[in-house]
Amino acid sequence: MDWNQVTLEELASALKEVTWSAPRPVEEFFRSFSPPSQRALMGRLKNNLYYYRTNYLVILVLAFLVCFIRNPVALGSLVLVGLGTALCNDPFATSLNDNLLHALRKYAPRLVAKSRAKAGSDGVVGLHKRKRLYVLVLPRGLVVAALLLVGGLLVYWSHAVLTLCWAILLGVGLPLMHATFRLPNLKAKIASAREEFRAVWRGYQAELYNDHTHSM
Repeated sequence: MDWNQVTLEELASALKEVTWSAPRPVEEFFRSFSPPSQRALMGRLKNNLYYYRTNYLVILVLAFLVCFIRNPVALGSLVLVGLGTALCNDPFATSLNDNLLHALRKYAPRLVAKSRAKAGSDGVVGLHKRKRLYVLVLPRGLVVAALLLVGGLLVYWSHAVLTLCWAILLGVGLPLMHATFRLPNLKAKIASAREEFRAVWRGYQAELYNDHTHSM
């Protein structure tokens, strides 16, 4: 398979459909490095990204874990901002409120009853039903504002954006460096040839099926 001819869209489609097996062995992963020529660069990148996909995913996850374990407040601040932003979506806010009420039903039945009564007391204004969303007994807008305010202050105080940038830089940069300098090995070439054969065979079978269908 000539990986230089494979488009990024085809690579993404292949990564979506292929089975994500266990990571390749460490001794294989750190073997046979060489600077690529300009002509071979893109082909090598695509080949290694496909063949070492699970190893690169592990590196990405480890990079985020290391960066945010060193700065857990940053992770919490990003979670607060993300939750506040997600609550702006009506279905998400409704689902979160229902799940919270279901979880608290055994421990705080009065609070649950009060919340349900509050949510059902909006009534009708003219021909339009006035719909207000709540998170427990608090209006959704108030919860969103509080989460975004607290999360934003924590993001600034904990340098969460800098931590996130470091996590992305390490989690994406290290795999790209490896994919650039790692020589495609024999197993990768055999796997590529096998995938190419399967693709050709699937196309051949589809062609035979279409011919059979038309003949009928």
